[in-house]
Amino acid sequence: MIPIFDKPGIFASFIYRNARIIHTLKIALALFIVALFNWLWPVPHFIWAMVTIVIIMMGLPQVGGAIEKSLQRAIGTLIGSAYGVFLVIAMDNYWSLMGLLIFGVCVVVLLNAGRYSYAYLVTGFTMIIVIGDANHDTSEALWRSANILMGCLIAMLVSLFVLPIKAKQDWRAQLGKSFSLMAEVLANHLQTHDNVELLAERLKLENAMKAVLAQKKLFFSLEWESQTLKKHPQLLTELANEQVRVIILLELLLMSHWREEENDAYGRMQQIAQRLQQDFAALADYVNGKRHDRPLLPLELEQQLQRQLLVEQQLASGSDSEQTDHQHFTQNGYGWLLYQLALALLAINQELDKLEQAYDKQQFLNKAMAE
Repeated sequence: MIPIFDKPGIFASFIYRNARIIHTLKIALALFIVALFNWLWPVPHFIWAMVTIVIIMMGLPQVGGAIEKSLQRAIGTLIGSAYGVFLVIAMDNYWSLMGLLIFGVCVVVLLNAGRYSYAYLVTGFTMIIVIGDANHDTSEALWRSANILMGCLIAMLVSLFVLPIKAKQDWRAQLGKSFSLMAEVLANHLQTHDNVELLAERLKLENAMKAVLAQKKLFFSLEWESQTLKKHPQLLTELANEQVRVIILLELLLMSHWREEENDAYGRMQQIAQRLQQDFAALADYVNGKRHDRPLLPLELEQQLQRQLLVEQQLASGSDSEQTDHQHFTQNGYGWLLYQLALALLAINQELDKLEQAYDKQQFLNKAMAE
């Protein structure tokens, strides 16, 4: 089994089930530490440490996310405070000070993009916080910066060492949810073609897409928690892209309808779809921890499907009647959707193969370094 899909222990499962409550208690603990520190050793502007803790920890309960955000905030604070303190020391004229402050913020806005956009954001507002109304000395500016850095440190330590919430559990749950919904939609499609069911199945596909988006939000956290994923971030991206591809194909399959006299022809093609549905269901069970071994697809699945679909096309084109021509046209479209769905399933399986190989390689390197 791929390590990221290992069944979590009792303690890890407890943390994941109660993540919201635990996250709330961790924020409360971090704020209490700051309050206690200020009670024992009162410092000016200690409230900025509390503000920093809430900003960092509020939206990122996972360890990796909190670490990345803390580091970006610390870097942004150091750069912004250094620039702000320099202006406070060097500029006596009010408008010179304000002009250079506005210039610095504009530079940050121009550079603000990509993965480290939060660091740029922090740099910009730290300049403003440190300079304030331009009527204070450098000690006040330094205290504000120090309190922000203290908040970063406390937020990072509490996230790391107090009931750490791992992103991989949430990611795996969202991946399993996505596969389960795909298998369920495909199974229902094979059982009925009633329009009444269409809205419910589309809602499931929307939930599957939300699960994919939730996975993408966890990528940065996963990279901080795993050396393997940090070296191969593209694997997670490709896995998410293939899920989106499957969702689009399932949406098109839901729109497929045929006449009663075409049931026999489509019944044969649905045997192919039934096999794909079983593969998706087995994959969902593996990700959700219901089976230990990852389901393996036939080595020649693509070639087998090509042969089966070609046979169906030949059967449909055996007559020159207008009805058969229509049937031939619609079966080609339906067969193409099934073929693309199979290719997407194969691509998902290939990404999981790459993920397994990456983990095996990392484990080998870790053992070599330990020896």
